Amino acid sequence: MSIRAINAEAGLGAASAHYHFGSKDAILDAVLIDAGADVLAHIHALTTAMVDSGATPNAKQIVNLLAIPYRKYLGEDPDKGVRWLTICGQLSLANDPRLFPVEDDTAKLLRKLLERAYPHADDDSLELNWSLTVNTLIVMAARWSDASGAQSRALSDEKFDVLVDFVAGGLETLMRKGRV
Repeated sequence: MSIRAINAEAGLGAASAHYHFGSKDAILDAVLIDAGADVLAHIHALTTAMVDSGATPNAKQIVNLLAIPYRKYLGEDPDKGVRWLTICGQLSLANDPRLFPVEDDTAKLLRKLLERAYPHADDDSLELNWSLTVNTLIVMAARWSDASGAQSRALSDEKFDVLVDFVAGGLETLMRKGRV
């Protein structure tokens, strides 16, 4: 989408977005920060608490570190949440580092939990299988919400639980010893 198209969609003058943001990347960064700061902070807090507990998590507990904040955001503002998750899904599929900023150590904390849960897994398996897990959760939460025929685009708790179980089951299957 061009900056001109962004301006037109927002009902702004031809140069408005460029004047305020300077580039499409800056607009994307602003969208990620606006919606994502609270979600990332929530993920970080949940992840930090689990790391600090010393517990060895299972796949569902690890997936829920992402799912709980996503579900909360979708519940608070379903339309904005679906649009934000759709953007995050595209960035996740492209392995874009903006999803977890360098100054944030959430990705490292998640990695610690994965290593704790799957001590037999090699680095490549951890990276690849976690990437697939995150991509599936984000993309499917956005798509399933967007496809909802209900008045609200928010996924019901029951449907979100089904998605979390599905994604966690996939992670568990992938991480079994000897599977990549």
